[in-house]
Amino acid sequence: MALAGQEAALIGDQAAARDAFARAATLNPGDERVAYDLARAHEELADSSRAIVEYCRYLTLSPGGREAADVRDRLLRLVPAPVQRQAADVQVAFRLGLALFDDGRYDASVRAFDDVVRGAAESPEGYFNRGLARAATGQRAIALQDLEQYRVNAPAVDDRVEVGRAIEVLRRPVYSAGGAFAASLVPGVGQLYTGHTIRGVLTMVGVGAGVGMALVQRTITESIAYTDPNGVPAPYTRSFRERAYFVPGMGAAAGVMLIGMIDAVTSAKRSQRGADVVARSTRTATLRPLIGPQSAGVMVSLRHW
Repeated sequence: MALAGQEAALIGDQAAARDAFARAATLNPGDERVAYDLARAHEELADSSRAIVEYCRYLTLSPGGREAADVRDRLLRLVPAPVQRQAADVQVAFRLGLALFDDGRYDASVRAFDDVVRGAAESPEGYFNRGLARAATGQRAIALQDLEQYRVNAPAVDDRVEVGRAIEVLRRPVYSAGGAFAASLVPGVGQLYTGHTIRGVLTMVGVGAGVGMALVQRTITESIAYTDPNGVPAPYTRSFRERAYFVPGMGAAAGVMLIGMIDAVTSAKRSQRGADVVARSTRTATLRPLIGPQSAGVMVSLRHW
């Protein structure tokens, strides 16, 4: 189909060339050369809007490709000046958001990416990076919404597994370390609070067994030698009860309770590190450069990082 389009373009039949290139793009949407040829055909037919879309698609597929400079020059001619100014403003906001994120100023980074999303609502990169910034501030629920929107706006991205893993991390429940500690004052409850039911039950049983052992009493009978005032031996027996295992039992109960408390607090802290795993540790590897919104025109003055 691409060859058919090129042959039609050579003889000046731009309508046939457009149709052939459109079919080729449907069969192989990842071919940047087909996107370029289709854009040229649309441009020859004076269909500026569709030409812009295909030129943008070319830059998305191959921002540093052989025709990239020519594509940008053509976009500068095709896109109205107000739209170019809007695109420039979006790029400034995007770069500001990246710089603020890298500086650890996550709330300000979120606000910068808000401007990106408002100015380029169909671009996936704004949603992705705002999602990371929101995750870093602990706004996990709306961070999830941004990452899901990223997948909607960029259904063919190569990193869907990576993004899906980030979404999975953010969906995990988050527990308060202080809450886990307070709940652990009742044996096993802290582990139940952090979602470790079996560990919690085992802690309860272990503490209960230790306390039970400490409270076990046994009867001891001892013989006491006695001599009456007349010098006649008169031994007698005395019985009493004692908790012989009180110290080891209570020690075991306290040890099991302490282990359960440490486990609950550690689990709570681990859950809180989810946002850091998604956002801070991927600062340089996962932030997406803004290649441009996928809507006609806005991409013209956006540059690949």
